[in-house]
Amino acid sequence: MTTAQRMTPKRLLFPIVNMIVFAMLFFVIGYYVLEPAPWTLLGAALGFGVGLALELGLGALGGWLYRRRVTLAVLLELVLIIAYIGPFILVYLQTTPQSYTVCCIEDSGLGDRVELVHIPAADGVTLAGWYAPPSEDNRAVVLVLHGSRGNRTGSRSHARVLHEAGYGVLIYDQRASGESTGDRQSMGLHDQRDITPIIDWLAARPEVDSDRVGGVGLSLGAHILVMAAPDEPRLAAVWSDGLGINGRDDIPAYPGLGDQFTTFINGQAFWLAGLYLGEPPIPFKQLIPQIAPRHLMLVAGGRDQYETDFNRGYEPYLGENGQLWVIENAPHVGGLGTVPEEYTARMLAFFDSALR
Repeated sequence: MTTAQRMTPKRLLFPIVNMIVFAMLFFVIGYYVLEPAPWTLLGAALGFGVGLALELGLGALGGWLYRRRVTLAVLLELVLIIAYIGPFILVYLQTTPQSYTVCCIEDSGLGDRVELVHIPAADGVTLAGWYAPPSEDNRAVVLVLHGSRGNRTGSRSHARVLHEAGYGVLIYDQRASGESTGDRQSMGLHDQRDITPIIDWLAARPEVDSDRVGGVGLSLGAHILVMAAPDEPRLAAVWSDGLGINGRDDIPAYPGLGDQFTTFINGQAFWLAGLYLGEPPIPFKQLIPQIAPRHLMLVAGGRDQYETDFNRGYEPYLGENGQLWVIENAPHVGGLGTVPEEYTARMLAFFDSALR
C-alpha cells in the first residue's frame, strides 16, 4: 500500500489547511452579517470536508492527480464559490431579518388623522405601518412600498404627495423589517402574498372604496407589487419605480464577457433563492402582461443603465394602459427628487385616471 493510499497524520495537513482557509473566508462573511461564529464554523466544516474528500479520493487514484491535489482543490473551490457559495451568500444577505423600532409617527407628515396600524398578513406575520385615511370626497387609497433593507420611512415622500392630493395612504414595514414580524425577508417572494390581506384590511374600513386601491412600489416595493398584481385584481393601478429583474429571462442579451458573467451569477442567485425560500421567482416578462388592462407605469432612473435597459425590455409586454417613463437624469428611485414637479404631476394624473 502506497503512502497516497494510507491514512496517516501527514495526510490530514491538506484538509486542515483547507479548513483554515475556508474558515477565514467565511469569518469575513459572518463579520459583515453580524454572525461570525456560525459562518466560521460552516466554513471550517466545508473546507475540511472538501479537503478530506480530495485527499482520500485522489489518494486512492494516486499518481499525477494526487500530486496535483492542491491545484485541483483550488479549481474546485473556485467553481463552488463562484457558482454556488457566492450567489447563495448574496441571497442570504438579502433575507436576514432587520427588526428595530421605527420613529416617529409625528414626523410622518401624513396629517393629524394618521394612525399606527398592525395588519395580520400571510404566514402569521403582522405588518406594522402608518395609515392616513383619504379625504371625504375621495375614498381611494394608495399603498406605498419601500425598497430593500428599508422601512416605511423610506416611502414617506411619495406618500406625502399622494396624501396632500386627497388620497388615503398606507405605508408599512415589509415582513422581517422594522417593526413588522417575520423570521426572514424574502426578496419579495413571500411579501407578494401580503398584498391581499392588506387590501382586505382596507376594504373593511368604511371610508375606503375597495375598488379604488392602487400601489406605488419603490425598488423592491415595485417587485412586490408587480408580483402580486396578477393574482390580486383589486390592485387597480401600479406605479413601479425602479423595477429590476426577477430571473435570468429578464436580463437583456449583453454581448460582453463581464455582463455575461453577471447574468450567470444573477441566474444562480435567483435559482438558489427559489430553493432557499421555497418559491421560484417568476420573470417579470411573464407577470407584466397579466396586469393589463389595469394601469401600470414603469419608471426608470436614466442614470442607472441596467435599470433603464431592464425596463425598456419590459415595454413590449405592457399591453393596454401600460406606460414607460425613463427619467434621464435620475438615479435609482430618485425621480421625485430630480424632477419633483413633473414627477408629482405625472403620478397624480396616473392615479386620478386609474382610480377615478
